[in-house]
Amino acid sequence: MDTPAPRTSLPPERLRTLEEALEVRFENTELLLRALVHSSAKDATLPCNERMEFLGDSVLGLLVSEHLYHLFPDFPEGDLSSIKSVVVSATSLSACAKTLNLADYVILGKGILQKKAIPDSVLANALEATIAAIYMDQGLEASRVFVLRILRPRIEEVLKDQHAKNWKSLLQQHTQKELACVPGYRVVGESGPDHEKSFEVVVEVAGKTYGPGGGKTKKDAEQAAARVAFEAIQAKAAEAGKAAGTIEGSHS
Repeated sequence: MDTPAPRTSLPPERLRTLEEALEVRFENTELLLRALVHSSAKDATLPCNERMEFLGDSVLGLLVSEHLYHLFPDFPEGDLSSIKSVVVSATSLSACAKTLNLADYVILGKGILQKKAIPDSVLANALEATIAAIYMDQGLEASRVFVLRILRPRIEEVLKDQHAKNWKSLLQQHTQKELACVPGYRVVGESGPDHEKSFEVVVEVAGKTYGPGGGKTKKDAEQAAARVAFEAIQAKAAEAGKAAGTIEGSHS
């Protein structure tokens, strides 16, 4: 199979199609064109997108950090950082780029074109450069709208995954917000030889003790206890909600 000829530019109608996919109408489409030029295709008249990628990475980091900061007011810095690192990873960004069909527009040299598929890193970098183009052409607010539109589903996925794995974080978020307290953990049992110990931990929330939860490490046991506590608290809240609904129904 012959290698496709490298693109040296994009016709105006192709750029308009990309604008529609991005849901952004550029004042200066030259910025969008520059964001699509991989280093393998650069020449004296066609600079590559590496500088724009650098700027886009910073804009992206700011907007995602700001969004997470306001969305999760009770999350500690470590949790915010772990969510952000996954959301802005090359894997995440390349997936977004594929959703936008950005691969159909990236301008590449012959070396990249000979590969069966465009590397994810190239697509992720092109998306960061595109964010820079939006920022330079439209400003920060338009960049925020675009970034959150393409990444909000990813943030929700990461959050669900983190909650499934981090019951302590989820319990603390809930108790701080709803009960104005922080859970306390206490080891109540150890068994087994030193190289294969098992632990039992209980968690205390607002004067009540939940658990125990067991695990091969104290951390695992704390997670198990946190899950017991969180599910018990959620079940109690659900029962209270049903009871309130029954009372309201009897008075109506």
